Amino acid sequence: AIRKSGYVTVPSLFINGERVPESLAKQAKPNMTLLSYLRTVMGLTGSKLGCAEGGCGACTVLVSHRVPGTQDIRHASVNACLMPVLAA
Repeated sequence: AIRKSGYVTVPSLFINGERVPESLAKQAKPNMTLLSYLRTVMGLTGSKLGCAEGGCGACTVLVSHRVPGTQDIRHASVNACLMPVLAA
């Protein structure tokens, strides 16, 4: 879900079940990977950059999303080094 705040679009992000504050969510850029965002902006350094090709699994994280029109939640493991943060 994306909210408009004036002329700036602010993504609605949740990490570890908590809503990311708007000041940090604004730092998500279109060319930034999910791994880079987690490590540099959020300070969550548990996921590592290994091969940068998605083969080693060092950057694997769980991404959840609500299915539109239902209350169902889908979970998927993704390679954070390849996934754009704004696609998560």
